Amino acid sequence: MDPCGEARILDSLGWGVLVVGRWSRVILAFNRRMEEISGIPRAEAVGRPVAEVFGHLRGLDLESLDAEIQATGGFEARSVRLERPGGEVVYRHLRGDVLDGGQAGEPAVVVSVQDVTEREFLRWSLTRYLSREVVDLVLGRAREGPIEGRELDAAVLVADMRGFTGTAEGLTPAELFETLNAYLGPMVEAVTRNRGMIDKFVGDGFMAVFGLGAAAEGDEATQALRAALELRGRVDEVSRHRGDRGLPTLGLGFGVHWGPALAGTVGSDLRMEYTLVGDTVNVAHRIQALAEPGEILVTRAAARAAAPGFRWGETRWVRVRGRKAPVKVAALLGEEGGGAGG
Repeated sequence: MDPCGEARILDSLGWGVLVVGRWSRVILAFNRRMEEISGIPRAEAVGRPVAEVFGHLRGLDLESLDAEIQATGGFEARSVRLERPGGEVVYRHLRGDVLDGGQAGEPAVVVSVQDVTEREFLRWSLTRYLSREVVDLVLGRAREGPIEGRELDAAVLVADMRGFTGTAEGLTPAELFETLNAYLGPMVEAVTRNRGMIDKFVGDGFMAVFGLGAAAEGDEATQALRAALELRGRVDEVSRHRGDRGLPTLGLGFGVHWGPALAGTVGSDLRMEYTLVGDTVNVAHRIQALAEPGEILVTRAAARAAAPGFRWGETRWVRVRGRKAPVKVAALLGEEGGGAGG
């Protein structure tokens, strides 16, 4: 395509686009929307290094972006708070993707830039640390202070690493965090995909909740079981890859329970946490402690609340700390039509 045709396509887009040489760091293209967002004419941007054109913006870490580009060819989506000369604050959402075969054969990076509001910036930033459901709940409130508790039926999935203490003794702090993130990182994706939320990470494990969102459809137990199967498959995959490279591997035990609970904030004005509390949470934690590595123990209440089609091991009665009556559990083996991992 001729350069004029490429320029017309870029100018037709509703978001800002600049194309940068991966090695030269020189701006190769700059669309009309980018002119509007940045306030910089195209003629003053094209042909100049990125650092010269945007170096006046406080909050734009060009060195960090450049290091990521040189290492991977692009950079992950992020929202940034920028300050222009004179003190004006603006918010932008950025993403960089590699484009092979740019001008003179040099790979290029296509940087997409969107103008966002302060509220959208805050929402994106908070979702890196809180679940989207909690962020929506907090930002949608008309006043500050504790969020009043509400009763609901929820499924709770608790997972904890087996053999972590012994493994940790032989690792440096950096190796320890690398091992934790290798296992816990993919967990978030699996839980979110099954409409759950990570309530909290606790040491070398986590607690996930299903049915907490405003649009809960009454299938929280089913989603929790499917998430548990996917999580077990992810753990097996991570362990296999790490084992092939001679890295430490771990196993996880899982516990799932379903029942009534109370969702709300706990803490003080200085530090609040939105969480789920009640006997349902306690039982899920106790059941998890009884699971062997790779085993998913599910209470009878959770199994009955879930849709049919799951495969089970033998049922048994177990005693859990803090409860007088025993709890009936069974090991979740898989789902009909799927393997042991799901």
